[in-house]
Amino acid sequence: MKRVVCWVATLLVLLVLGLHVFQNDKPQIESKPFKFNVERMALADSVINQSIADDDFPGAVLCVVKRADDGESMGEIVYLKAYGSRQVCTARDTSSGKFVSDTIPMTTDAIFDLASVSKCVGTTLSFMRVLEDGLVRLTDNVSRYLPGFKPWESTPEKKGDRIERRNITVTNLLNHTSGLPSYVGVPGFLARFEQYGDPLKLNLRDSLTAYLTDGLPRLNRPGEVMRYSCLNFITLQTIIERTTGQRLDHFAKKEVFDKLRLKNTWYNWIAGSERPYAADAKIVPTEVQPDGKVLVGEVHDPLARVVNGGVSGNAGVFSTAEDLAVVASLMLNDGVIRLPADGIKGFFGGTDRVRLYSKNTVDAFTRIPAGYEEHGRALGWDIGVGHGSYMGELLTPGSLVNHSGYTGTSIAINQKDGIAIIFLTNRVHPFDDGAVGRARATVSNIVVSAMDHQ
Repeated sequence: MKRVVCWVATLLVLLVLGLHVFQNDKPQIESKPFKFNVERMALADSVINQSIADDDFPGAVLCVVKRADDGESMGEIVYLKAYGSRQVCTARDTSSGKFVSDTIPMTTDAIFDLASVSKCVGTTLSFMRVLEDGLVRLTDNVSRYLPGFKPWESTPEKKGDRIERRNITVTNLLNHTSGLPSYVGVPGFLARFEQYGDPLKLNLRDSLTAYLTDGLPRLNRPGEVMRYSCLNFITLQTIIERTTGQRLDHFAKKEVFDKLRLKNTWYNWIAGSERPYAADAKIVPTEVQPDGKVLVGEVHDPLARVVNGGVSGNAGVFSTAEDLAVVASLMLNDGVIRLPADGIKGFFGGTDRVRLYSKNTVDAFTRIPAGYEEHGRALGWDIGVGHGSYMGELLTPGSLVNHSGYTGTSIAINQKDGIAIIFLTNRVHPFDDGAVGRARATVSNIVVSAMDHQ
């Protein structure tokens, strides 16, 4: 009996010591008190609910994240709420034009098509990893990775005039100063490349890469004009894939999503591969197509869906507000985050410290590169000044990075204030006629008004 008591006592001591170690493996950083007036968020609720009543969008999820006091842990989600409907119909009868109504309430764990927020969450985070691994440099010419990628050339006014040439660099792609056009219309693209064979069978992705390399015009000198372009990030996708030898979705999953232990973040499913989501996954539908089908789990962007097969540098990532809160916490913490550990360590509240990027890398990608100040773009992110006012007027400029997506999604990360605002809507469901701009900016201003730095 004494032996049993002794063993129990020893076990209790070990457990207590273990718990003490696991709870004290965090750095002791001076806390900066921060209060959030949740009562004021009733104003944000009112704005969002009114937008839903006005048919701006069927539903939304709002998530506000505060930086952890220790500067490393997962941030505190100080507000998380769902509004309206995730879905209002499942199809449209093409003969009668009537919808097959099926309303499903929105929930906070709904999975959204991020649209262009994929540019930062998927492509940019992946590119940061490739840069740190020494596979690319920001100053490299794109032609280093896409041989024959033509430069910008001046048009001589008269015969004999010297032709000026300027190479396009990786930085020009990341901050949208390459001179490439904004987009390529899918019907026109398919018609242009029918000469290569049956457009349903040929490799459209390779054809698009060839078109980007030598077919599309360069509209201005690199660095001269900021022209937001999906083609910049499709080109970055090719660079990532050629330098790593992995498809973008595979690389992002292995090097970013899995390391951050994101539960519901993945690229558009590719036919023939294992689905990254369960059959009953709460995926938010987007637009009704001409054939009456509603897109669910298929990326809305036509260039990404039709030409790039769903995995694209400009779009294709699906995620939830809570997963994006992890990404926001990583950026607020300058590239490091503590995540719940597995096994007995996790059982006792222990964490694993994940350093995904160096602070210098985060700094480099969240500021405007020298010489590009007038354009207001960081690397992969909007910097939140000038034209960045779509996130409201009150978030502190100079330390704000943000991005929005065509489907009605957005993320804003304010490193100085230590707060992130994630606002996800389904404005393109059932048709592409919704609006989120005013609601997004107004809600952002209300969130800032609820912050109270002590």
